Amino acid sequence: MAKAKGYHGETCAKALRNSILQGEIVTYTELFARVREKGEWRDGTINQHMMSCVVNLPPARYHWKRRKPFLFIHSDGRYEAYRASIHPEVIE
Repeated sequence: MAKAKGYHGETCAKALRNSILQGEIVTYTELFARVREKGEWRDGTINQHMMSCVVNLPPARYHWKRRKPFLFIHSDGRYEAYRASIHPEVIE
């Protein structure tokens, strides 16, 4: 179980989920900075959570089997909250 270290008691994954709005597209740097503002996690912890929460990154799906992904990463590296109605189906 992830250890809560956020300023409001949230886990890093929860802080990540709360850092991007539906329909918003942000760069890695922007999303990382938003999560950084919510807690005192190590850079590596934030980076691993960002990878583990990506829907369209098949190796992450195998490595973090228990994680429920919610981010879509565009080919240019920008992030968006995943929506099955607009994003392509992930093919493994």
